[in-house]
Amino acid sequence: MEATLHSNSKTTRLAASLFFFLCVPPALWDQFYVPQKIFMPQDPVATSNNLLSNEFIFRASIVTHLAGFLIFVMMVLLFHRCFRPVDKHLSRLMLVSVLAQVPIVFVFEIFNFTALMILKSEPRLTFDVAQQQEAAYFLMRMSRYGVGAGMGKLFLGLCFIPFGMLVLRSGFAPRIIGLLLIIGGMGYVADCCISILLQRADYVMVRSFLMYTTVGYALALLWFLVKGVREQKVPTY
Repeated sequence: MEATLHSNSKTTRLAASLFFFLCVPPALWDQFYVPQKIFMPQDPVATSNNLLSNEFIFRASIVTHLAGFLIFVMMVLLFHRCFRPVDKHLSRLMLVSVLAQVPIVFVFEIFNFTALMILKSEPRLTFDVAQQQEAAYFLMRMSRYGVGAGMGKLFLGLCFIPFGMLVLRSGFAPRIIGLLLIIGGMGYVADCCISILLQRADYVMVRSFLMYTTVGYALALLWFLVKGVREQKVPTY
């Protein structure tokens, strides 16, 4: 039992380390810095000019996003290994929710790469400049909708909910962390659904509140990074 506890602590610390040191920096780069550098809402011309002026940064953001997401998948696989004895069905649901994002992320990054190629006149030489700019802006907008405000958040939320339930059942961390994970997952799912149903200005206030519910996820990973796991208090099955 003691050996298992030590092994689980090492595994959860490794998983949390992957998140904080290898997932967070690329996420900050490709979700905040690069869009502010390149993307101009409702302005295809400025967006296209910014993209061509910062082509290497844009290419690097595609690579870092894919690499960061694959590392995130590895992190979830490590947590799946630890929580599988607690409840194999919940642990599978947590894993499947993340694996379902793999084709989504790759497809939308193909959209981003295609937007760049269109501006460089490679796919369709018959496009004039205005058509190239409109097509590139459209593809980049689709990528932002899909990964940022669409299916990406939905599947993340569906991952956090079983993750929180596993924390509650296992006793590996304080119960409040499990509850916050469940609330965070519900917040992500609600954010995705409301963004689709209510495309209105007053949604901005609701969205800000929903995004704060993700604090539980950061606290859970911080706990696992510092403390590892506590002794399991319920029988495994």
